[in-house]
Amino acid sequence: MRADNPLAVKEAVQRADLLQGPLIVSEQAMKHHELDYYFGSAAEKIEVAGTYNLLHNTIFFIEEGMGSALCFKGMADAVGSSRGLVFRPLDPVIYSANYVVWRRDQVFSRAGRLVVAALDEAFSNHA
Repeated sequence: MRADNPLAVKEAVQRADLLQGPLIVSEQAMKHHELDYYFGSAAEKIEVAGTYNLLHNTIFFIEEGMGSALCFKGMADAVGSSRGLVFRPLDPVIYSANYVVWRRDQVFSRAGRLVVAALDEAFSNHA
């Protein structure tokens, strides 16, 4: 969200706060109905101004005041902190699944194989 957003003064943002203005949410969250699960019956009151696949592209819309984005903390810090944007966690938090996909017959470079191996090792106990 922009640093001048009234919610920016809060340490954490509650569900009811998110009903006060337009949101920009990930396409994946919409596809998997994550907002419906989080908000329950209040989900129909949410104003979704847009969706994104890449948070970096969304920064321009946030800067122009089109809405606040729901995203992962690490993503927000990497993309927006130097541009007058701030991250505020949700309370209660939203848990979201992540996916890493590639073509079945994908031939990886050495670097790609290392990334896949690191992901496999990091998440092998979380399946």
